[in-house]
Amino acid sequence: MGYKTITVKESTYNRLRDWKENGESFSDMFDREMDRRILTGQDALDWSREQRKAGRNPLAQRADSPYRRK
Repeated sequence: MGYKTITVKESTYNRLRDWKENGESFSDMFDREMDRRILTGQDALDWSREQRKAGRNPLAQRADSPYRRK
């Protein structure tokens, strides 16, 4: 396994340090967060369906959407 060095601002480093759990490496923290936050196409479709069932139209939020209520 290879390693890469990245450069971040000190303020960013401090935020990342606070974000990771005790005993967790930065690599483990990045993997955990990316696995949790990456939205798949199916996830987006499921979210859209949930929004519609709740009476909200996620497409209506954009001002240029043809689905926006007038």
